[in-house]
Amino acid sequence: MEFPDELTVRVIDAASGHPVENVSFLLRLKAPVKNDYAVGPLITNQDGIIRISREGCERAIKQAKEMFIMDYSGNLSSCSKVAELRLHSPLEIANTITQFEEAPDFWGMAFDHPEELISRLRKVQNSIFRPISVPVTEEPIRQNPEIQVFLTKFDSGGQAGSISEAKS
Repeated sequence: MEFPDELTVRVIDAASGHPVENVSFLLRLKAPVKNDYAVGPLITNQDGIIRISREGCERAIKQAKEMFIMDYSGNLSSCSKVAELRLHSPLEIANTITQFEEAPDFWGMAFDHPEELISRLRKVQNSIFRPISVPVTEEPIRQNPEIQVFLTKFDSGGQAGSISEAKS
């Protein structure tokens, strides 16, 4: 995948139109063989924004390969032209926190600032939103490296969520 220098993801509450802060996403890069790569957790800021850099993707791939030598193969450019951005499930968040607590020296290697990330993960509000998974396709994000993701709360009814490519 030819990932842009930086991809901006704007997360918006579908009902209110307001930015959604403090929710966690994962970007799955589909490897040509063996296991796919996970970039994240990626947590929205107060403006509902996540910035995903090419460098961050390359670093996540490098860290995965160092932690699990036999389980990964390839690099960012060998990954599929379609990645997947999805809301991090509450169960996965709990598992990430537990794994880190049980083996911080090992699992901390996966993140640049593991204690800060785990602290932020403890506060995310993913459980109030319906799961969503959206494709991130190489050509559109190279032309316009910004996407919008609309989240729907469980109690508000409607669609499970949607994505919109922002117009320049």
